[in-house]
Amino acid sequence: MKCVICKVGEVTKSPVKVEVKVGYDYLLTTVEAESCVECGEAYYSTETLRQLDQLRAEFARKEIAPRSVGTVYQIP
Repeated sequence: MKCVICKVGEVTKSPVKVEVKVGYDYLLTTVEAESCVECGEAYYSTETLRQLDQLRAEFARKEIAPRSVGTVYQIP
């Protein structure tokens, strides 16, 4: 299948990194999706979107506590 965004690249199954935002926190995870080899646009299945929604809810309720990989600082 051709990408509907760039109209050039082929869309293939591959692991895709996704940011899940909850408040000011971000959870990074990798999911299986279809993505364009040219522009990187990702296409998620219904099942993958459900998994991401469940992960977001568990993270928001503090049911999961992944390790921190860095710190963000803000200058006023």
